[in-house]
Amino acid sequence: MMQKESFGFQEAVSLAVISISVKVFYTSPSIVSNFVGTASWYMTLISALTASLGFTIIFLLLKRFKGKNLVEVYEASLGRIAGSAFSLITSGFLMFVAATQLREASEVIKIYVLLMSPISFLIGISIIVVVVLSFLGLETIARVCKFVAFPLLVLLIAVFSLSSQKYELHRMAPIFGHGLGNTLMHGIRRCSVYGEVIILAIFADSLHGINHIKKSGYISIILSGLIISASFLSFILAFPYYTAEEVVAPIYQMVALINYGIFFERFDPIFLFVWDISTTLAIVVLFYSSISMFAKVFRIKDARPVILPAAIILFNVSMMPKNLMQVVSGSTQSIRELGWIFFYVLPLAALVISLIRGRKVMEKNA
Repeated sequence: MMQKESFGFQEAVSLAVISISVKVFYTSPSIVSNFVGTASWYMTLISALTASLGFTIIFLLLKRFKGKNLVEVYEASLGRIAGSAFSLITSGFLMFVAATQLREASEVIKIYVLLMSPISFLIGISIIVVVVLSFLGLETIARVCKFVAFPLLVLLIAVFSLSSQKYELHRMAPIFGHGLGNTLMHGIRRCSVYGEVIILAIFADSLHGINHIKKSGYISIILSGLIISASFLSFILAFPYYTAEEVVAPIYQMVALINYGIFFERFDPIFLFVWDISTTLAIVVLFYSSISMFAKVFRIKDARPVILPAAIILFNVSMMPKNLMQVVSGSTQSIRELGWIFFYVLPLAALVISLIRGRKVMEKNA
């Protein structure tokens, strides 16, 4: 029964941080370099600050309707029909994000590891894992995220440290990239990079109170911001700017640079193992969040019957782009440019309407 599942603060932070931070394993660093040049490492901190303001809106909305999850909050503030529409729109968008990340991750695996494997096969294997973990439920997913979060952090620190032999400080210039104004604009517009923090609102009734949600949300954004910023900075220092935009998966390429003789000559198998687990978990979290919202809208107490039909949708949507270029320039770019509407504007609209109506819902167990 989905609504009876619960998890703690550490699991909440792990869920959010993994869902946000795995983007550094994809093409994101290359895309951002194309927009802002060498300023990408602090542009993402501007995005994190903007996202923190967005999360404040989400928190204030949840605070007005204590003890309720995002679906219930939308219905309480907007009414059943409009609230359900908001929830279904968000659910559909999360499914689209999951499908896009699934396709992008599969394309990267195909390019660097399994060249001869059909993309449909790689996607299918990942979906099997997604389905299995989804059947196990939210608590299991949260615990696995908590278990993986620390090895992921250690791996990234190891990659940044061991690849430092290739760093050249002069590659940070020009410090303002393509211009300070341009950097500020893209930093604000791309705040959707941290939009997965809304997952905490979707499962708000599974967390231990509003203060846990507040603390886990802000800490998740801060940690993710530091991880992404460090990744971008390492990427800038390791690769000349004029080649940076051409690198498909920068972090993997940085791993390939690591060579300390017989001791660290083949670091990539370890990286690929943790990388694959982390990216799959992020897709699981997005997928489960999507079906959870759908189930709650239609008062389905057990979402397991929804998992297989949703997995078919996930597969079909992920197969829609013809190649990686279409994924990056189409789906991924649309998510970055429009995601803030689904993650922050919808909660803002619900908050404003609830304030205008003056509707206050008191927590039963205050």
